[in-house]
Amino acid sequence: MLMKTKLLNKCITIGFLSLGISNAANLANPGITFPEARIAIGASYDLGGYTLTNQELPSLFNRIHARVTYSPLKYVSIGIDGGTIRIDVERTSDSAATFHGKFGYSGGGHLKLATPSFIKDKLTVVALAQGTIFKSENKFSAEYAGKDATGAVGIQVHIPGFGYITAGPWVYLIQGENRSYDGTTSFYSNINNIRGWLAVDYFPKMKELTNNSKPYISFEFSISPKANYSERIPIQEFSFSISIGSITNRLYGTQSEVDWSP
Repeated sequence: MLMKTKLLNKCITIGFLSLGISNAANLANPGITFPEARIAIGASYDLGGYTLTNQELPSLFNRIHARVTYSPLKYVSIGIDGGTIRIDVERTSDSAATFHGKFGYSGGGHLKLATPSFIKDKLTVVALAQGTIFKSENKFSAEYAGKDATGAVGIQVHIPGFGYITAGPWVYLIQGENRSYDGTTSFYSNINNIRGWLAVDYFPKMKELTNNSKPYISFEFSISPKANYSERIPIQEFSFSISIGSITNRLYGTQSEVDWSP
């Protein structure tokens, strides 16, 4: 019981820290599709813990991305992501981290699909996929590099005047190569691939400041059944991200007399 209480307190503390850090630096990533002929621009901060290789090494991924998303069709959005990542890897849960990476590159693309809304236009089924390549190197030229892919399917609830809440299963795959201090290389991947996923997209009403574009703040959380923590890698098998950005007005075609209102 004491261990559960400590874990809960640690999660709450980390959550507030993550919000504070990212809100001070970054911007965008809504878990929704939006009407055609619009673009969303913003940036996001993600802090995630993953277990690597059959040695079960805890790792921490700090990722900052800029994002541009275009909606060519009403229920389809595509886009690109680019930014930086820093990786830390701990050999065991009781020892100091054996790899402290510097910020390296991270970039890729994403796809969002949605069904027409149903049940009084309140519910939608959404599917999201994202893939990136990345690399983080430390001062001794050791590195963790590779590619990752994320997929999620969820039920999305529209709350008029607020935004959207989405929940469902989330799959995350990492495959990469680790180069050690002596130059030897080895393959690695994550061992826990399936998580629960929750996304909250809030659209504040700021017409007088944004010329009818749609600013948003998004918060996402994922957690696996193996969630844990250690002193050196406090986030293990769960992740937080926060995004801030804006969706433009319709850029071409006929503008509806009733504008889209999230």
